[in-house]
Order: sequence, then structure tokens, then C-alpha cells
Amino acid sequence: MKIKQYLGLDMRDALRQIRAELGADAVILSTRRLGQGVEVSAASDDEAQPVQPAAAISAVLAAAAPGTVSAAEQLSMSEELRTLRQLLERQLAALAWNDYTRREPQRAKALTELTALGVARDIALQVIEALPAEISAEGAQHLHLDALAQRIAVCEPPAMAGGAVALLGAAGAGKTSMMAKLALRWLLEHGADGLTIVTIDDEHIGAADQARSLGRLLGVPSFRFADGAEFAAAAARFSGQELVLIDTPALASAPAAVAELRAALDSVPLPVQRMLLLPASAQSGVLGEMLRRAAPLDVACCAITRCDEAVSLGGVLSTLVRSGLAVAYLSDGPRIPEDLRPARAPALVARAVELARASGASLDPELLAQHFGGQIHAAA
Repeated sequence: MKIKQYLGLDMRDALRQIRAELGADAVILSTRRLGQGVEVSAASDDEAQPVQPAAAISAVLAAAAPGTVSAAEQLSMSEELRTLRQLLERQLAALAWNDYTRREPQRAKALTELTALGVARDIALQVIEALPAEISAEGAQHLHLDALAQRIAVCEPPAMAGGAVALLGAAGAGKTSMMAKLALRWLLEHGADGLTIVTIDDEHIGAADQARSLGRLLGVPSFRFADGAEFAAAAARFSGQELVLIDTPALASAPAAVAELRAALDSVPLPVQRMLLLPASAQSGVLGEMLRRAAPLDVACCAITRCDEAVSLGGVLSTLVRSGLAVAYLSDGPRIPEDLRPARAPALVARAVELARASGASLDPELLAQHFGGQIHAAA
């Protein structure tokens, strides 16, 4: 074991020296603030080559006793080593975060606020890295929110251009409600001529009745097909329509079902824009899974639905930034068509801020240290 003291102008300088001489696996033993900087004691193995965790444990176990070590003792010692490593990593993360908040108070504050919005760690760090080198207290109030909004792509609503719009999404994403809102808005602006409603669904109970009821209510033709193949066989009849709204079945995980749906949409004798519906109330993992399932369908844009049911927009904002998928609509209520509006990135971020304030979201400093300390230390 090699133990050495390092003097640095600040914690970041000391950590840089440690990483340069001892490597990334060095362990911080103690810190002490001096008049002109900090003193940090660090330790590492004397071996020049890095030792893998499993090999390191085996080496410790081999040197623990002259005789044979039982399996139970090996397991116990492995757990103790793992616990000790986790404790040291938490301490290092706390030191790195505390030093960061001292050196970069405005950036640390911005990271805290983005985390309170529910923004994913990798997206929050991207936003902070893009901020100017020098940030004043006044200028820092909205810079990180503006930078987040700039990473959200928006596009013109597809239904405004006519053609065909296929609504894609998971069960409960709000496809039927979105169809009603788009249909009524088109009817108010263009009239009933040239508008057709199509439902492809043989699983959702009441889907056919909903389509017929909506068609009768709006005075427009509506069609229901059991599956993609049946729709593809009849798609030629829609060639003369100005706008065809297509409600599709819930996105399936089976590649065959997705391929059948794509073939059906490709058969429509009109340009078909695929719009994925992402419910704001869903977790990031669910949204990511929907994007994965919809990838073979050449999704052109998305709409954020169920905003009125969400307690945070951080997950959907992170998904939008990470995927680069442009958002066209924001649906934030049950009223038809009032609660449907073209998406605007600053408005989405502002809505996320409102929800965070309404929920009283606050973060413990220790949680922030664990959330960002490791990445800040790695970048030092």
C-alpha cells in the first residue's frame, strides 16, 4: 500500500495530482484545509498494473491467513471489502460535490434545480457543460432552463398539412382522445369534407364503438379494421381524402406485429406521418421502451399527452433530449379540442418548473453528492 500527501490550490487540483500519480483507483484517506489550499492523503496499491476487483479480493484473501480460507470466510471478507469500497466512494463523492459547490456555486445550483425538475443525470450534466465559462448570480437564474429548452426539438403539427396521420403509442397513451381533438380541430378549420377516421384495433374493447360514435358526432366517415392486413387490403379507398386519421393498436414488443403495422401504413396511398404519443405521467424507462418499439415504424414526431396527470415532466423532457425526437403537440386536459396546442420548448420547460414548485420538490445535499459526486470527481 502506498500512502502519500498531496498539496493543492483546491480540492480539484489535489484530485488531479492524485489521479495522475496513483490512478483512478486511489482511495482518499483524509483531507485538511490549509491557509493556501488543501492537503489530501491518498492511498493506492504499489503494483504498477491495475488490479481487477475480483483479483484484488483474491489477493487479499490469499494473504489473510497461512492456511486454507473457507468459502464462508471468503464471502464474509468479500462483503466487508465491498462495503468498505462503497463507504470510501460515498466519502469521495461527498468531498467532490462539496468542493464543486464552493468552486462553482451557480453551476451546482443549476444542477440542483434541474434534478428537482426530474431531469436525468446525464442530461443535466450536458446542460451544465454547455453553459458559459463565467456565470453571474443574476444570469444564472434562467441560463440552464434556456439551455435545456434549446435541446428539445419541436416541429409543425403534422395534421395541419393533411395527408394521413397515424397515432402510435402504448395502451392508455391517449390515442383515441388525440384523434378526437385532431378531427374536431380539422373540422372547425376545413369542414367535414375530406376527413376520414380509421381505427385498426381488434384487442381494445369498445374501439369500434368509439370510432363509430366519433364519426357520427362529427359527421364524417369512420372505418374499423381488425388488423393491419385487413386495413392494407382496403387502403386504396382513402386515396381521395384530404386527411385520414389512423388510430393504431397498442405498440407490441413482438417484431412481427410491428412489421405488420408498418406494412399496413406503407400501403396507404397518401403520405403517412407517424406520430408517437408519449404520456407525461409515464416513467423514463417506459418512455424509452415505447421509443424502442416504435423505431421500426419511422416515427416522424411525437405528442406529449396526459400533462394534466403528471407530477413531473423531467422524465419526458429527458427522453426528448436523449432521443432527439421532435415534439409537435402538447395535450394537457380532457377538453376537445381546447386542451391541444402546438408544442413550444420554452413552454414545456416552464410547465416542468411549475410542477416542481407545486410539488415542493427539494433535494437532500447528501443525495446530490451521491448523484453527481462521482461524475464530478471523474471529470476533475
